Amino acid sequence: MLDIGWTEMLMIAVIAIVVIGPRDLPKMLKTVGGWVRKARATVRELQTGIEDMAREAELDEVKKSVESATRMDDWLDDKAVVKPPAGPSAPAAAAPPASAAPPPAAAETGKPAKLW
Repeated sequence: MLDIGWTEMLMIAVIAIVVIGPRDLPKMLKTVGGWVRKARATVRELQTGIEDMAREAELDEVKKSVESATRMDDWLDDKAVVKPPAGPSAPAAAAPPASAAPPPAAAETGKPAKLW
C-alpha cells in the first residue's frame, strides 16, 4: 500500500517518541487506532452497500430477461396459430374427425338412445 519498510517505520517511531513524548504516545496510538477502526467500518459499510446495489441490479436484469422471454413466448404462441389463406386458392375444409360425428340414430342400431 504505502511501501513503508522497517527502517522507515523505525524512523517514524523514533520521531514520534521525541516529538510526542513517551508519556503521551500510548494515548496517541489509541486515538489513531480508533480512527483507523472507524475508517475500516465505514469502508466495509460502503462496500456492502455497493454489493447490495449490484445484486439488485443483477436481479433487475434477470427479471427483465424473464419478462422478455415471457413476452416472446406469447408472441410465438400468437404466431403459431396458422390461419388459412382467404380466396379461391384456399383448400377445401377438411372433414371433421370421426369422434365429432353425431351418434347413429336409435332406429339404425336397434338400441335406445342414451340421453345423458
